[in-house]
Parts: sequence; structure tokens; C-alpha cells
Amino acid sequence: MGISPMEQRLEKMEADIQHIKSMLSELLDITRMATQNHSEEKIMSAKEVAEFLKLDLNVIYAKCGDGQIPYFKMGKLYKFKKSEILEWVKRQEASSPFSVDDYVERYLQKNQLKG
Repeated sequence: MGISPMEQRLEKMEADIQHIKSMLSELLDITRMATQNHSEEKIMSAKEVAEFLKLDLNVIYAKCGDGQIPYFKMGKLYKFKKSEILEWVKRQEASSPFSVDDYVERYLQKNQLKG
């Protein structure tokens, strides 16, 4: 006697369920790998940040001293989280554009010209 249509449908459903389980397992593995890679934060040196931002190394140290750029210290070394640097760059781009008048006014306030 052959397999009834009901049994065929049940076997097909079981096969489909196994296939779905396999796909979900694969998706979970991919998600775990992506999460692990994301959690491994890239830590950069001051020199790497200067190269990344195409700035002079002294500018990076000056911005650290002024508290303008996010950093932390490991001993005497300045270290930077790449994600924080990227966020900082976004904030810089979003801030108001450079104003020559404001720059000149600040310069004159700091360096009173004697005449």
C-alpha cells in the first residue's frame, strides 16, 4: 500500500520545518559573528588618528589637551576608539560652518594688537 496524501503532506511539512531550522541556525551563526566583530572595538594610536583624519599629529594632541576630541590614556599613551572618532567627525561636520569673522574676532580677543 502507498503513502496517503495526508502522510505525504506531513513528510513535506517536516522537511520544510527542518529546512527552516537549518536556515535559522545559519542566520544565528552569522548574527553571532557580526556581533563579535562589532564588539571588538578598534583602538587607535594618536599617529593612526592623525593619518586617518589627515591632520598633523600635533593637532591631535592639541585637540586632546583642549578636550575637543574623545580619547583615553593607557599609561602615558593617548588612545582613541575608532567609533568615537567617527562620531566626533560627524558632529564636526554637522556643526556650523567656519566663520572667518568669528575666527578673526577670537584671534583679536586673544592677541590684543598693540598699536
